Amino acid sequence: MNAIYAMGDLQGCYAPFSALLEQIGFTPQTDQLWLAGDLVNRGPDSHVLINRLYTWHERVRVVLGNHDFYALARWAGITPAKKSDTLALLLADPQVDEWMEWLRSSPLLHTDPQLGWTMVHAAIHPDWDIATAQGHADAVENALHDRHWRRFMRSLWAAPAPNRWQDCRNEEEAQRFRVAVFTRARYVTAKGFFSWPNTPPKDTAHEFAPWHQRFFEKQSSGAIICGHWATQGLLVQPRLLALDSGCVWGRQLSAARIDGTEPVIYQTSCPMFAQPDNK
Repeated sequence: MNAIYAMGDLQGCYAPFSALLEQIGFTPQTDQLWLAGDLVNRGPDSHVLINRLYTWHERVRVVLGNHDFYALARWAGITPAKKSDTLALLLADPQVDEWMEWLRSSPLLHTDPQLGWTMVHAAIHPDWDIATAQGHADAVENALHDRHWRRFMRSLWAAPAPNRWQDCRNEEEAQRFRVAVFTRARYVTAKGFFSWPNTPPKDTAHEFAPWHQRFFEKQSSGAIICGHWATQGLLVQPRLLALDSGCVWGRQLSAARIDGTEPVIYQTSCPMFAQPDNK
């Protein structure tokens, strides 16, 4: 029987990825692998990892994370390297254009109606049902796939994203907001005000709450697979699989088999490749 597995943030950690694939018995000829974004950066082997995924691209479903957007911006010459950047070997590889074009063609949201799961890197706005969220993801994907995609990427880096959808005054701000929600969001208020900084907002006990708590309060349908939130760790709930368990920080890499009646969790230990900073 063919299996479908979902996996949390890889971030260039090829050795734990390979070990977890061996543990679950992944067969690329028949099985399918869902990856919740942040494939590259901070870990040591982004070039090896992306090469392996590219060879399996017909069996891999990827959604883009914030580090994947950053890698695309670095490749396009839009932003300089950050201190924590580990993309040098990837960007210098002769195959980098093929890899980055594949990454650029990847979505921000992946839904399988038969399985009942929707995968996103960070979050979905609590006011958006899955169909509405798909429309917002499509808007970003269309811009990213367009021949003027570098102009679009520059606009993402030109200014901070608004904190509320209602505060978006034009399409550029709307696109920044969409990308921020799908790739960076963690905390949100009941009125849809997001906190973008890495550090948690001070008022988490009252107005701010984890995005998925607000989402499930407002949306009666939709089961979500996500990553991005290493400090929150692995969360397995009836409608939620949060799979970022901090591999790059020396904790675990997590996977879930999702084609059965209940998800089955697998984990492998990871060496520390980066210092925790709430990512």
